[in-house]
Amino acid sequence: MSLGGEQSLSAMNVNVTIGDKAILRDVSFTVKMGEFVGIIGPNGAGKSTLLRSLRGMGNITAGDIQLFGEPVYTMGDKQLARMVAYMQQEVNVGFGFTALEVVLAGRYPYLKWWQNEQSQDYQIARKYMAFTGVEALAEKSLQQVSGGERQRILLAKVLAQETPFVFLDEPTASLDLVYQEEIFRYCQAMCQEGKTVLIVAHDIKLAAKFCSRLLLLAGGTVIADGNPSKVITAQNLEKAYGLHSTVFINKVTGNLDIHTYEAAGTAAGQQSVHVIGGGGSAGSIIRLFHEKAYSLSGGVFQPGDTDADVAKAFGIQVVMGQPFCVIDELHARQNREKIRAADLTILSNLFYGEQNLDNLDAAFSAKKLIILEDTPIEQRDFTGGKAAKLYQDLIEKQQVTVLTSSQFADKIVAGRL
Repeated sequence: MSLGGEQSLSAMNVNVTIGDKAILRDVSFTVKMGEFVGIIGPNGAGKSTLLRSLRGMGNITAGDIQLFGEPVYTMGDKQLARMVAYMQQEVNVGFGFTALEVVLAGRYPYLKWWQNEQSQDYQIARKYMAFTGVEALAEKSLQQVSGGERQRILLAKVLAQETPFVFLDEPTASLDLVYQEEIFRYCQAMCQEGKTVLIVAHDIKLAAKFCSRLLLLAGGTVIADGNPSKVITAQNLEKAYGLHSTVFINKVTGNLDIHTYEAAGTAAGQQSVHVIGGGGSAGSIIRLFHEKAYSLSGGVFQPGDTDADVAKAFGIQVVMGQPFCVIDELHARQNREKIRAADLTILSNLFYGEQNLDNLDAAFSAKKLIILEDTPIEQRDFTGGKAAKLYQDLIEKQQVTVLTSSQFADKIVAGRL
């Protein structure tokens, strides 16, 4: 479940009840040194309560939490503060404190009650201000800096405690994306140096991109625990958030991505649609139908085609031909079978060559056909006129509707198909 390093933190059958409300129920997991663990889940799932409990703040009603084998609730405040640096969601800093003074406050676990900060403490504070990029703000009041700068100053304060554990409770809330990513990158760098970071995150995709491991909470308990690809699945997102989605690897960014859509079972979702496409002509159509929960199929697509990539991402069954080859008899037959089985067939704004000409001929098998025409067929025909003739015959012999892609999209969005 966890990655590399020495086991350092364990939660065993942890329960937290406030009044008559169960906030956490039977939560168990272990964390090893160097892990970057994202705690995700819907509002009210118990994420912040879990982080506070791991820090020894508030009483658990059952179970046990240990750091390096020692129960958290037997540790004194300064002992805990040397083990865990905790950054809560809302940090109120009195008026007039400079950034340097705020960061120096992170050194309190190492000072006697009568001691002032020593030169070593100033060196440590400035070291972590340099790490988070706020060293130039040392003499500025916290009220004079931007939101992103403020969060980086508070992160430097947490790091100045020089603890093996860093707990962050939604440190990126209300920040612009560039600042959100900065915080996560700092956390990655800390983990590479051996620290263990637990972060409560509201942005699922950001957590999946940067964290080495995710804990998904819902209803006060852990419903999934592991690497992001294991935790972020359509089934888990529906269970935790009630979200209908497709989870896939974005081929542009290389990161895990999520696409949401309406729940199946609507009147639209009971219709079956076959999309004849290829060459990138059908990707947006597939996405629109998928968002409206139609039952979809497609073909004949070519491997490596963006239409094929979109269909694969959304889990749509397609007829996949051979690369750089004329559509063969097997795939032609499979395409026609799917067209005949569909309530509606969409012929996208395809460019035709000898390789894909059979896609146009297959459209004659449709029960109901919509042709998308953004470019005149003569400009899309690279078959010496054969495609243009088939196209005109199709319009004349079939009961078809011809629309531009934008007109068609409007109809889907309005639910008028």
